[in-house]
Amino acid sequence: MITLNSAIIRKIVIALIGVIALLFSFLYYLYSNLDLDAKPRVLPNYKLSTWNPEGIPNATKSSKITPDLITGNSMHLGINNNDQLMIATAPKQTLDWVAETQFYIPEGPTLDKNGHIYFSPYQPQEDVSLVSLDGKTGERRWTVPAYGDTNGSGAILILNDPASNQQIIYHATYSDIYALSTEGKIIWQAKTTFSFKGEGKNPHTWGVNYLPGIDALSVLSEDGKLMLFSRVDGKALLAENYELPGSPASNDYIDKPSDFISGLADKAGEEVFGKTPKGQGLFSTISMIIFGGGKEVTNFYGSDPNRTRLYIAATAPDEIDGKKDGVSSLGAIYAIDFSKKDAGSFQPIISARFDFEGGTGATPSISNDGKWVFASDENGNLIALDSELNEVWRINVGSQIAASVAVSSDNNELYAITARSIYKIINKGSSAEIAWNANLSMYPGFNTINALTAVITANGIAVSLGATPSFAGDVPLLIDNGFGLLDKKTGEVISFTEGFEESIAVTMLAPDGAFVIGSSPTRRLLAKGLFGDKIKKIQGGVARYKSTDDTLLARDAVCMAERFKVRQSGYNQTEHPAAFEWDSKQISILIEQAENALGNKINHLETECKRLNSLISTR
Repeated sequence: MITLNSAIIRKIVIALIGVIALLFSFLYYLYSNLDLDAKPRVLPNYKLSTWNPEGIPNATKSSKITPDLITGNSMHLGINNNDQLMIATAPKQTLDWVAETQFYIPEGPTLDKNGHIYFSPYQPQEDVSLVSLDGKTGERRWTVPAYGDTNGSGAILILNDPASNQQIIYHATYSDIYALSTEGKIIWQAKTTFSFKGEGKNPHTWGVNYLPGIDALSVLSEDGKLMLFSRVDGKALLAENYELPGSPASNDYIDKPSDFISGLADKAGEEVFGKTPKGQGLFSTISMIIFGGGKEVTNFYGSDPNRTRLYIAATAPDEIDGKKDGVSSLGAIYAIDFSKKDAGSFQPIISARFDFEGGTGATPSISNDGKWVFASDENGNLIALDSELNEVWRINVGSQIAASVAVSSDNNELYAITARSIYKIINKGSSAEIAWNANLSMYPGFNTINALTAVITANGIAVSLGATPSFAGDVPLLIDNGFGLLDKKTGEVISFTEGFEESIAVTMLAPDGAFVIGSSPTRRLLAKGLFGDKIKKIQGGVARYKSTDDTLLARDAVCMAERFKVRQSGYNQTEHPAAFEWDSKQISILIEQAENALGNKINHLETECKRLNSLISTR
């Protein structure tokens, strides 16, 4: 046995202290010289894409109740989660104002036709469940109390009311559903009849959607409860709330951050947004929701615009995975119809279910004609289903699709996003092909990631792009972000605006074509927790941008209107009335947008656009 005397032990300890000090000095040197100042590259002069709409648009018949797609009326813009608007994105923008920076907004905002803003903050310190802002100034207009239920209420739904010729705001918490005027007056209020027997606050509610076939509103919660109400007077249309047959997903989700890392991000969130009512960190809570841990429904849901049917992404029944243990390891898409039970009452029926391995990070998207449902799994597959949830084709994009698939009315185009890229996919009926993988490189010296949903607009794909350190690999350490426009034909970034803050909500546009973004920093909380003052200040709220070149915006709107006119002239109105009406609406919306931008001075643009478009068509 070897015995060390005290002198030798002291020398070893001193040597170890020296090594540790040297290591810490080296790490401090690396940290001090770490450059995390991400600046976007300068783009070439902006040019309108040569992309053209062709054939016959995938359209649905006109509705007096669902608003025109001039801005987002629901979580994913339309009731079928198409993530498409008929307006043009303003090609050049800058930040206009920021409001309510104390709020964390992971869903929404949505906007009315006049551009006023509505959102439901998640776990706010103030007792509010809905906030409305003036679209021009950002000033608070009115609020709806949360009555202590601050666990978030999903995106707000906005519909037209033919009886009053006004728009109505629909909002639901776990306990109540409201119909409100745009000025904040309660038109009616009803109880959801949802009840929660677990510990802590009520579960999150995924907001309100609309079923045109029975003129009804739906409310869905993350614990799988569903209720219907009359749009007109709020009367409950189910004898009792319906519960989906799934079970909670496992808490052991893939890519779960370590408790230590989550703790750093939680602390960064607490400094800005305060402690959550349950005491759990904001980052940890949001991460669990994003990855589906312990939840039954972790996405918004879609409505077929042509019939009385909802499509809901949730968990499959417990026993389907072969082990009845109170936890579901399979995901499922449910097609739920509603049969008439008696006068003014309906019965939910699961008409079809599609099961798949793992969970999904995507809301189901439904084509305008209701013939296609698009979903995804955690293995990178975009799955195309028919209306009865029979699989037609699937295509793999290499990593998990991170949000709802944007479904274009034009050219059978689909746009799917992953954490690293955006893919344009062509639906060929019995199969699909990838048309391009977008070139998102925007931050020299950093990796560029796709940071938010992709939204189809007339002149391109509106996106959010972010910078992550090249040394971080696949860890989503978001340093900075901005908002831009992709060329539909090539997938290249053709315009870009530096952003105020990150969002995990939706890429939202106001009727004038400028971005309106609900701040919900999540990946930046992770970066802030690790790198501290190296990362710019974390903030919440709503950021409103504005066009800095209205002539360019009007030019894009008029030129695209001309292209839709050419497309419309190529098919018969009598044979395709819904498509003809769709194109007519698209054209009038773009012309109105151009007139609003330039004050009715657009005649010279029409001549220029006809010349430009004729050159494009001859190439």
